[in-house]
Amino acid sequence: MQLQTSLTVFISGLISGIILYQSIVVASAVFKNLEPGPTSIFLRSIFPKFFKIISFLGLSHFFLALIFKYSFYNILVGLLTLILSTICFLIIPMTNEATDLNNKKKFKVLHTISVVFTMIILIFNISLVF
Repeated sequence: MQLQTSLTVFISGLISGIILYQSIVVASAVFKNLEPGPTSIFLRSIFPKFFKIISFLGLSHFFLALIFKYSFYNILVGLLTLILSTICFLIIPMTNEATDLNNKKKFKVLHTISVVFTMIILIFNISLVF
C-alpha cells in the first residue's frame, strides 16, 4: 500500500474510532453519570468540537485523495465526511434552540438528521478501512 493511500486509510480509521468512542464510551458515561443540567452543558461543549474535528479530518482526506488522484470512491468518502459533518456542526445551534424552547418535534428532526449523517460518515469511513 502506498504511503499516501495509507494516510487516507489512517484518517478514515481515525474518524471511525472517534465516532465509535463518542457514541459508545462518552455518551453512555454521560447519560449514566450526569444529571440533566450538567449533561446539557457537557454535550453543548463536546459536540461542536466533535464535528469540527471530523470536518477537518474529512477535509484532509478529501484533499489528499484529490492531490494523489485516488479512486472516485476514496475522494467521495472524504467529500461526504466533510459535507455531512459540516451540516451537523451547522445545525447544532438550531438543535440547542429547539431544546431550550422545548420544541420536541424540531429537536427530534434535527437530532435524527445529525445521527443519520454521523452513521453515514461512520459506514463510509469503515468501508474504506476494510
